[in-house]
Amino acid sequence: MNSKTIMYVAAVFIALTIIMAGLFVFEYSAASSQKTSYNSVKADYQNQQSSVVLNNAYAHWDYIAIENASLLKPQYLGNATLHWIGGPLTGTYTGVQNITSVWNRFFGLWSAVWYYTESPPAVMVSGSMATVTSLNQFILTPYTASIQTQYLNISYSLTYMKENNSWAILSETWHIVGSGFISPTQQFVLSNYVGNLAFSHWNNIAIENNTTVMQQYESNATLHWIGGPLNGTYSGISQINTTWNRFFGLWSAVWFYAEAPPTVTLTGNTANVSADVQFVVQNAANTSQFKYINVSYDIMYYNTGYSTAHGLPEYMIYDETFRITGSNVLSKI
Repeated sequence: MNSKTIMYVAAVFIALTIIMAGLFVFEYSAASSQKTSYNSVKADYQNQQSSVVLNNAYAHWDYIAIENASLLKPQYLGNATLHWIGGPLTGTYTGVQNITSVWNRFFGLWSAVWYYTESPPAVMVSGSMATVTSLNQFILTPYTASIQTQYLNISYSLTYMKENNSWAILSETWHIVGSGFISPTQQFVLSNYVGNLAFSHWNNIAIENNTTVMQQYESNATLHWIGGPLNGTYSGISQINTTWNRFFGLWSAVWFYAEAPPTVTLTGNTANVSADVQFVVQNAANTSQFKYINVSYDIMYYNTGYSTAHGLPEYMIYDETFRITGSNVLSKI
């Protein structure tokens, strides 16, 4: 092969190489463009579906606000589940009929309901599944006390499934994370209510009724007893019950009075009662002897939900301090 032929072959090879490289770049560019276009279409679809799902969620909350179970019912899949956390309706409900029944019970508690979302709900769509999470506040007035205005703060979660080209609720979580009263007047009412609970507690101690004393405690409550033969920290119903029985075993009779009106402080779901209380006790081992016990008292109550009986929060003792600040024998009574 002469040099001229070699040069000709080399030129053809170079030309083919350039052409193939160009074709590769063209195909890669086209594929990249198609991928970008697909991603764009996919993003547009997800955004569009997110809007549809969010509109469904807002419609769901609107139907709750207008207390219309008939409109709520078709929003659920047949095997949907409602998780209700907090308050008298706490439980897990499966199936449309059970869920509708719960909503009717809820509507039976409140004569009026309003709501708003405290921040824009978050929506995630993945294929045929979608979730909506939101912190909502519902404003309500109870049938049993129409002059009251109360609120429920709800951590809300809705799981949707796309079926037959429409989104329906597969799972719903209504989690009460806060509750209380709106108006200052109702705050005053609530303060009196909690104060009365404290007086009831001290009265049950005075009549040495262990059954009614223990009814006010949460199962995980703690009693701090500071001073005297019962000095210690007692956790749980069993230990607290034993401590009060020991106290009642020391005295054949107990009287009490508050040296000044108790101070009640309301903060969110908690209420604190502070008071200086004096107990006058009769020695069980020597009934002719009477003593006084001055106690700096603190009771922490927690709002465990609303009572359907009286339309007020159900406050339970979760922390109590019985601090003895003075004690002596009385020369006369």
